[in-house]
Amino acid sequence: MKIWMVAREYAGIAEAGGVKNVVCSLAEALARQGHEVRCFVPFYGCVNPQSLGTFMQNKYSSVVESAGEKYAISYSTGFLNGVQIILVGAQCFWSKQNVYTYCAADLQIFPDCKIGEGYAEQHLMNTVFEKAILAFGEEYCSKEDSPQIVHCHDACAAALPAIISCNKVHSFDKTKYVVTIHNAGPYYHHEFKDVDEAFFYTGIKREILEKSKNGERVEPYLLASQFGALTTVSPDYAKELCDPNNPNTDGLSKIFAERKIPILGITNGFDIARYEPENANASRLPYEYSPEKLDLEGKYKTRKYFLEKIACRDAPEINGMPRSGYLDGEGRVYFAYHGRLVRQKGILLLLDAARELLKNVPEARLVINGQGEEELKEMCSAFANEFRGKVVFYYGYEKAMSRMFTAAADFALLPSEFEPCGTEDFIAQIYGTIPVAHATGGLKKILNGKTGFLYEPNTPERLAALMAELSQKKLKNAKCYDKIIQKAARHLKEKYSWKSVAKEQYERLYWELMFGKQR
Repeated sequence: MKIWMVAREYAGIAEAGGVKNVVCSLAEALARQGHEVRCFVPFYGCVNPQSLGTFMQNKYSSVVESAGEKYAISYSTGFLNGVQIILVGAQCFWSKQNVYTYCAADLQIFPDCKIGEGYAEQHLMNTVFEKAILAFGEEYCSKEDSPQIVHCHDACAAALPAIISCNKVHSFDKTKYVVTIHNAGPYYHHEFKDVDEAFFYTGIKREILEKSKNGERVEPYLLASQFGALTTVSPDYAKELCDPNNPNTDGLSKIFAERKIPILGITNGFDIARYEPENANASRLPYEYSPEKLDLEGKYKTRKYFLEKIACRDAPEINGMPRSGYLDGEGRVYFAYHGRLVRQKGILLLLDAARELLKNVPEARLVINGQGEEELKEMCSAFANEFRGKVVFYYGYEKAMSRMFTAAADFALLPSEFEPCGTEDFIAQIYGTIPVAHATGGLKKILNGKTGFLYEPNTPERLAALMAELSQKKLKNAKCYDKIIQKAARHLKEKYSWKSVAKEQYERLYWELMFGKQR
């Protein structure tokens, strides 16, 4: 098959959230299956094309129109692990040093921006990107080179099927569309405020936009549902998305339910080779070890290194990541949180539960690492300073450091209010760290008591009680969770490899869309 992937982020090229890993791993897995895979990604100012092999800058060019203006487009190409990457260049991308939100590097061009806020040109960036892909198909694709599948990722690319269909470009006459909902939380919709704004940017027919309204707002996912198949990243999240009483989608779930819009849940795979602790070049950890074989000596050496070099009182600032608090090295049970600092992730609940734990279990220690909302950053920093010696907080993201934070811990905390799939539980399991998660969405793939621990309701009291219980058992018997560590690593490798997910789930879906039946 000829498959086009369309995404605003891609691992190793333009990195933001977990979507980057899904898009990259799925594309590479499909390429290994023998499919011809192209992935379109914006050419942001932060993109380093050196990772691409035979990189050809500005190989093609075009002009697109949005919001009453014309924009020059360039297409630069290269290959990465069997996938053709097409970097879509435009001024609205080159001027940005991040993927979705303003960062410190953006201050040089946007001195009045607020770090962490979404780009003011978000609608323009999305639409120029989508129309650039339409133009590429129209100007550079022969009938033989046309895509059979265009797979769009998240709301920022979800209007593409409607944009293509409304323009009736022959290159896409036989194309089928898939749009994956990675997160339908209120901050992830990329919705237009009304039909007039949606028409101003996209030019999509007004009668189609009217059918895509949530109140007055025009929703890209509702646009996509008229032209292609909707999927999401776990079966449990698919059920939640179709629950009319779901409070975490800002009204979308009610519309999905009322219109009986089908959403297929396919649990994300996990690219084990990029993380495996048996290979220090892949894991980027200081020591090698194997949870699957219960060879954990390297894990505890990694903890010792972390405590002595990274988290101690006198450690220097590491990789430009501001630090608050420190760990005294006298702890015996270690908890970690790594992820975005947003309310969806349950940060406030985590701090309340940790306060209770640290007061009642003197041997417990906590590591927090992430970036996001300024208010939550300040709260995490204040908490770490309040519990000096017991809590360390690193603000920011650096791949090797963030992996070490998880690998050095006994337990990984995942108190999300909702979670479409979750990858942090996978990362924890591959590193022999036991996930402790709210039983919601994709986190339900954790087998309670066998590959991790699930809890509900999602309250500080319930989480604190579970953390205390786990701590006391660990203090009485340091090896009491070894079977869970081993089972989790084996289960992950057996069930969630991308090879299996790509072949058994996505490839089957593509064939059914194209031919109405399996191959």
